[in-house]
Amino acid sequence: MIKHLPADATYIKLRLNGNSDTLALVRKIIDAAVNHLSIKAALLNDLKLATTEACTNVIRHAYKFDALKYYDVEIKISNKLLLIELLYCDPGFEPEKIPVPDLKKMNEGGLGVYIIKNIMDYVKYTTDPESGNVSLKMVKLLDAFPKDTEA
Repeated sequence: MIKHLPADATYIKLRLNGNSDTLALVRKIIDAAVNHLSIKAALLNDLKLATTEACTNVIRHAYKFDALKYYDVEIKISNKLLLIELLYCDPGFEPEKIPVPDLKKMNEGGLGVYIIKNIMDYVKYTTDPESGNVSLKMVKLLDAFPKDTEA
């Protein structure tokens, strides 16, 4: 895992409620956060997709669309990487029990974590069974995608 980010890295912290109306805001902030990096549109769309899938999982599964519950999104970005961490409460959540989807039987839903893991370079859930707190860290290495290459 990444131990240190450069001193000139950008840090953004959001506190969002469990209403899905906040997803558009998250996409716009990701867009703005990486704007200065000149990354390809396809990679930018993937980053927004992975982040909104993670937020959607919190809103839908952990908070059941309850706008009175809040979660944090921390974004740390440098020229080399994008680190996004979601911090929320979901007592009883066991990430190791998230099923791997059967891609031969496509159903509505159930692909969020699969999509996240296929877009991001590093994905890790950490849970605290006593408090119910959950941390989801997602990292995308950006220096692997210079401006003139396909992402």
